[in-house]
Parts: sequence; C-alpha cells; structure tokens
Amino acid sequence: MTDAAVASPYNDKPVEAKLGPHRFEIPANYFDTQLGPDFQGNMRLIVQWPDLQPLAPGERYFDDQDRFRKGVNITPSFIDRVPLDSLLERILRSDIDSPQAAQEDPSLNIDLRLRGEPVFGLEPYYLDFRKFDAYLLKQHGDKVDLARQRESSLNRDWFVQRDAQGKLATVITCSSREMPDGVTLDGNTLKQIEPPIATCEHSLILPRYNTRVTVEYLRVFLKDWQRIDARVRGLFDQYHRNAAP
Repeated sequence: MTDAAVASPYNDKPVEAKLGPHRFEIPANYFDTQLGPDFQGNMRLIVQWPDLQPLAPGERYFDDQDRFRKGVNITPSFIDRVPLDSLLERILRSDIDSPQAAQEDPSLNIDLRLRGEPVFGLEPYYLDFRKFDAYLLKQHGDKVDLARQRESSLNRDWFVQRDAQGKLATVITCSSREMPDGVTLDGNTLKQIEPPIATCEHSLILPRYNTRVTVEYLRVFLKDWQRIDARVRGLFDQYHRNAAP
C-alpha cells in the first residue's frame, strides 16, 4: 500500500447515519463529504448519472465540473410533525404564502397553470407567464423585471405522478420551460454547456422511514426520473439496519 493510500481519509467502509429512530450503514463514498453525516447528523448523498453509483473513494464531486453536473444529490429529511400523506400536496400549496396569493398567484395555484400532454409518464403543469406577468404588474407595477422571471429559480414548472386513488405520489419541479436546458446530451456525455443550466427538484416519500427525500439533478436527466426514483428508494432499503438506540 502506498503512503498516499495510508494517509487518505477516504474509503467505502460503512458509516452510521440516522433518520429518526432508523439506523443506516451507508458506504462513506456515498456522502457529499465522502466521510459521513455532518456534526448535526444531517446527510446528503450523491450518485452520478447515468449509472447512479457513487464516486470512487477520494474522487470529490466539486473537483471536476463534469462530475459536479452529473451529480444526483439526495437529501433525506425525517418527518415527525407533518402527516406524510399530505406532504407532497404541501409542496405545491405553500402554507407560507397568504391565502390571497395562493389563490391569485399563477406560480402557486395549480388551477392557473397550463396543463400539458404527459412527459415521461408525468403530468406537467407549466407556469403560464402571460397570467403571471399580469399578476406581477398588478402587484408591483413597472418596478418588476418581467424578463428575469423566466430564469428565476422560484418560477418553476411542476410535474406530478398520481397513484390509483389520485393522490400525489411524486412531485418534480423544474426550471421553467422558457429557460433553455443550458446543456445537451450526446449519449452519456454532456456537451454544449451554456449557463444558466436548467435543474429539477424531485420529491418523494419513504413511508417506512417517515422520510421525505429531495433529489436534485439537471433537467436533461428528467427522462430518467423513474430510474432515479427507484434507485433512491432501493438505496435506503439496502442500507437500513434497524431502529437506532
């Protein structure tokens, strides 16, 4: 073994991580730090598109732009104060905004969005910028820069999947379709990168662990959302050990 290998703190040995009462033993190289959860016990895991495997020990995702862009970031949060069966609805219907805004703001109200044809098995609800511009002008007058709203990270399109009973099973919010992808794919290679780059935030629920998982990736990877969803669910099942002491 080389001196460098002996000195390196990075490996793929299991590291304990907890979500509420649940204990997991996850290989260290899955974590964003490649060491384990932070000092508060929070964790973020990263796998790489397209194989959805972690980087090798010692390969840091932020040391290479291609690795960084191909990263699929997985952030779990244990939920103990909000009913799981209403959590995805709450993502789309914010309790922070006033009832009037929730009713009148086209970026908040699904009924004021443009429903499109299915995309990769998801129901899209696009932000209607014609209505949104009118709403902003009514609220703020000519002080608002309407052109900048197309690239705002706050003004996103919604993609949802529902179960047989019509309840939300998956919610994915992505940069507005009026914003270009910012990158093209040539097989598994990212090419023609022109920032800003469109992204998606994919929310799913793990009822077994009372956990919401937020998964972030480039919008050009949306075509693989089902594979990503299954990988995330399988990852936590694979490394679950037992209830935490």
